[in-house]
Amino acid sequence: MPAFDNNETAETVIGNSMNSLRKIVDRPCLLVNKLNVRKKRIWHVPRPEANAVCSSEFVPFSSHSSDLSFIKISLLSERITAYLESCSSGSSNSQKRVTPEIIMSSEIIAPSLAEQRRIGAFFDRLDSLITLHQRKYDGCANPLFLERRISCRKPSHQNRCSATTTPSG
Repeated sequence: MPAFDNNETAETVIGNSMNSLRKIVDRPCLLVNKLNVRKKRIWHVPRPEANAVCSSEFVPFSSHSSDLSFIKISLLSERITAYLESCSSGSSNSQKRVTPEIIMSSEIIAPSLAEQRRIGAFFDRLDSLITLHQRKYDGCANPLFLERRISCRKPSHQNRCSATTTPSG
């Protein structure tokens, strides 16, 4: 989960340092979060690395007959999120889970595979552009900011990044 919340960036860790159950990720899939579905944690893994694993809080979903990018967008919809939330159970709001069976029973209206691929590719490009601009906007794309320990605040009225140097202590 922390890897997902960290900009969906995979972590490399030593196997015996993991303190919870893991699932093997050995094919392209979506990792659909069972815990707190309102947070919409769905991770598209198009090319898993060798020995890849995920938290047992994710349900790996793979398909040969559907486009995973299209399925991801569909699962992120308000309709599906509301359905999953209504089916979740747990002792508190912060610990509500859905079962893998509930996730897999979610109904998605899907066009032909060719149309799914076009829609999925469109949203993949859009997500990439948004991520690129967020990093650029935040100053994260420029390693110079990291080296000089410069933090980026919200842009000024001229739509430029206002940066201040932080002490290197």
